[in-house]
Amino acid sequence: MNRRVILAVGMTLCLSAIGLGAHDDYRIIGTVTRMAAPTLEVKQTKDGRTIAMKMDSATIATRDKKKVPLTDVKAGQYVVVDARGDSLDDLVVLEVRLVPAPAK
Repeated sequence: MNRRVILAVGMTLCLSAIGLGAHDDYRIIGTVTRMAAPTLEVKQTKDGRTIAMKMDSATIATRDKKKVPLTDVKAGQYVVVDARGDSLDDLVVLEVRLVPAPAK
């Protein structure tokens, strides 16, 4: 009986600790205002807020589902950015998708 209780408590603590390190996924859609490694700034289409995000060695850029160099990402381009972090103020870019701007 004691073994089961200890095992149950141990499993609960381990599972709780896993959740503490979790980050949320974010999708930022808008226009690149600044691209200077290691930072990407995007002005969101939905509210006009500019979001600054960090890039790392795992960050990729794509166009038409094909990988392109990060140097292809330039100010003025319309992008969809998938990022991960704890809040909009602390994001790391996973992927930058270069897409056509929506028709007005």
